[in-house]
Amino acid sequence: MQPPIIALTMGDPAGIGPELVVKLLAEEAVYRKCRPFVIGDLAVMQEIAQMLRSPLRFRAIEDLSDARFTPGEVDVLQPEGLPPGHAPWGSINAQMGQAAALCLTTGMELGQAGQVHGMVAAPMSKEAFHLAGYNYMDELAYLAGLTRSRDTFTAGLVGRFWTASVTEHIAFRDIAGLITRPRVLAAIRRLDALLRGVGRSNAKIAVAALNPHGGEGGMLGDEENAEISPAIRDAWALGIDARGPFPADTLFIRAAAEGFDAVLCLYHDQANIARKLLATWDGATIFAGLPIYCATTAHGTAFDKAGQGVAEPGSLRTALNCVAALASAQPPKA
Repeated sequence: MQPPIIALTMGDPAGIGPELVVKLLAEEAVYRKCRPFVIGDLAVMQEIAQMLRSPLRFRAIEDLSDARFTPGEVDVLQPEGLPPGHAPWGSINAQMGQAAALCLTTGMELGQAGQVHGMVAAPMSKEAFHLAGYNYMDELAYLAGLTRSRDTFTAGLVGRFWTASVTEHIAFRDIAGLITRPRVLAAIRRLDALLRGVGRSNAKIAVAALNPHGGEGGMLGDEENAEISPAIRDAWALGIDARGPFPADTLFIRAAAEGFDAVLCLYHDQANIARKLLATWDGATIFAGLPIYCATTAHGTAFDKAGQGVAEPGSLRTALNCVAALASAQPPKA
């Protein structure tokens, strides 16, 4: 069986995304894991390679059937209507937001057509994305709307740990009302299915508490007793090794000490503060529940580093390794 075909989108051209892609595709090991190609601006990729004095060559392709997937010679598919070039380094620009979005759109369309098995997105600016007229909270919401996918979620990879959250980009005041037994159980099941997809069939999942000290038996809140613990028992009945709820302030310490494979948090910052302390430049963010697996970096566009040649591709590498592993576990359609 041939390795999966993975699309790498260039991200926001005014940020570090194209540089990360060039540096990653200079690694021959990538081609042993997947058949990669770039969706982006050929001239931008060539400019970055020249700045980095990279030996990579780039060739434009009109259709994926023209791709060669050859180390050292990168196939670049340029979406129709892509704004040319890039804005000044580090600038937030609507055209660059549009460029990043068009690359995502093209990758997902190829995925829906069965031509691509996974997509890895270099970082984009949400502000530029919104300036371009895309009224979505983030990339996942946009891709979910594009594909009419309902059961999508974000997962994070930090070293050997996977993380996910029951709620994501919502106001803090709305969190408690969404921590219900069915929603917590659904999140546990999604995370367990993702872990099985990367070969962890007997994964241990630590589940966070919502309130300080786990609610202190109901004195500081009753969500643990009324919603979270029953959901964990439901998961056990389904054969999923979920445990908790554990107080959030010691959750990751306990998970590491006791050999957990994953941590289910209840809201965005509960997961992401720990993730970014542990591995901002080596972790990855996974978008699951879409027609194909997608991933992006655990960091943003790093506008302050753009155009300097100092960006490190570790997080993009982790994202690609993860998507390649998930895609390889499914029979290729292309």
